[in-house]
Formats: sequence, C-alpha cells, structure tokens
Amino acid sequence: MKRVYDMVIVGGGPAGLTAAIYAGRANLDVLVIEKREIGSLLIAHSIDNYPGFPEGISGRELYELKKKQALKYGVEIVEGTFLELDIFSDPKVVKTDVENYHTHTVILASGWPKNNEKKIEGEAEFVGRGVSYCATCDGAFTRNLTVGLFGQGDEVAEEALFLTRYSKEILVFAPEGELKCHEELKDALAKHDNVRIVANSKLKKIEGSNYVEKVTVKENGSERVYDLDYTFLYLGTKSSEELYAGVANLDSNGYLITGEDMKTQVEGIYAAGDIRSKLVRQVTTAVADGTVASMEATKYILKKKKEAK
Repeated sequence: MKRVYDMVIVGGGPAGLTAAIYAGRANLDVLVIEKREIGSLLIAHSIDNYPGFPEGISGRELYELKKKQALKYGVEIVEGTFLELDIFSDPKVVKTDVENYHTHTVILASGWPKNNEKKIEGEAEFVGRGVSYCATCDGAFTRNLTVGLFGQGDEVAEEALFLTRYSKEILVFAPEGELKCHEELKDALAKHDNVRIVANSKLKKIEGSNYVEKVTVKENGSERVYDLDYTFLYLGTKSSEELYAGVANLDSNGYLITGEDMKTQVEGIYAAGDIRSKLVRQVTTAVADGTVASMEATKYILKKKKEAK
C-alpha cells in the first residue's frame, strides 16, 4: 500500500514551513519537499524587519528555526525537484525526481515562478518537436523510434516502462551511478531488452533540424553524442505555465491566481508565498499566506475525514 499524506507542501521557504508547522501542530501527516540550498530566504544576509528580532536575523538562521519547529511537530522534510502534479488521481500525486508522493491536499509554495527560459541548450527550440515532459502524454508519437529519458526517480522509471509499448529503443540517462527508484520498478525495466540505463550522465545539448536528432551528454566526465528521435525531460526545467496551467489561473507574469483563502481552481490544492499573484512579497506576507493555506487545507481534510466515517 502506498503511503498517503494528509498534506504535501512543495517548497521549504517561509510559506511552506509555516504551513507545515500549522498542519503538524494539528496532528496531520505532512510532507515538505524542498530543493537543497535553494530559496530567497537562505541567501538573505540580514532580515531587519521581521517581527520579534530587534537585532535582525539572517535568512539561514530564520530558516533553521522554522525547520526545527516543523520537525518538532512530526513534519517530514525531504529533498527533491518537483516535476508534476497529477490532479486527476485520487489521492493526488506529487511527482518528483526522487519519488512520487500521494496526498489528499497540496500547498504550492515553491517561490518565484519560473519563466520560459530553458536551462538546457536546444530545449526551448524543440519543445513539441521531440522535447516532451510527459511520456504518458506523447508516448504514442514514439512508435518505432529511439528515445531518451533524462532524470531520476520513480517518475522516470514509470514513464520508461510506459514507452516500452511504443518505442524501439529506450535510453534512460541517470545523473548518478544508478537509476534511483523502487526495486520493483528496476526489476520491471530489466525485463525489457530495449531499455538501457546510462549512468553518470548529464544532458548538455539538444540538436536537430525540424525535429530532435541528437543530444550531447556528459558521461563519466567526457562528452558523448547519442542519436535520439525523442527526449523526455524530468529535470525541473518546466516553466510555471507548463507546471501549473492545469491547476490554477496564472497572471501575465506566471504567478498563480488565488482568492484570499489561497485556493486554486482545483479542489484541495492551494498556493502560498511568492508564487502567488499579489501586491507585496516579503517574508511576513509569505508567512501569512502559509498560515491561511494550511488552515484552509486542514479544514478541508477534516471535513473529508468526517464525511468518510
């Protein structure tokens, strides 16, 4: 049986950790997904206008205090890159490069939205022409083609297994010494002769004419070129529009539009902090957003539990 959390929070900044503290204190089963050493709070040298610290406090100190308080209430905190949110599953599924997490509610608190600039050379140019972020969406287009998947975790393994229905050859490029996923997924992949794991590999460049034709990969310290017809990226390079368009309405700058209750247009999903469309972005306003989102999500969870009895 898959573990199902009451609440998964994407982002370990002021909004996310505040939401976690409130939900943990309410005895909910809470998971926070954060990216290591990433966030505007961590790089703040000194915060002089946060109430309760007349001498000021560094962003890192404030982060460590908030994290300690969340852990005190039993909150689980893991590192990972958020890839996708499956809003059609029940419970919902938060997909990362480490693992897929099942949950009844989600609070999106991942900070400033990503714009449409892509991190990989050639990525933006070939989106929709051999670059995809979803094998289950585009797998049918890869019939008898050679494809590559780039990333880590259960999501990559599951997507590779799906592609075995269509693709001629499937190369899974793992950035570390092995593909990190559950053992049953590894065993399932091993049963397919057309699946190959390429370890210690990092995507550097995507090239082609009208469609993707080849990629350059840094593999064990040296660059190597692979001929590929299709690439599936699980590297956290999606823009906010690509990540959240099905979850919430976005303003012209990519921020998620919510009401004062932090609710998005999808039941059970909330947004808080700098990712939300609003007038002021400060640590204090992020904390306020996290408080409201957590309290609203908690009410939603308790109502669902009562209805289920």
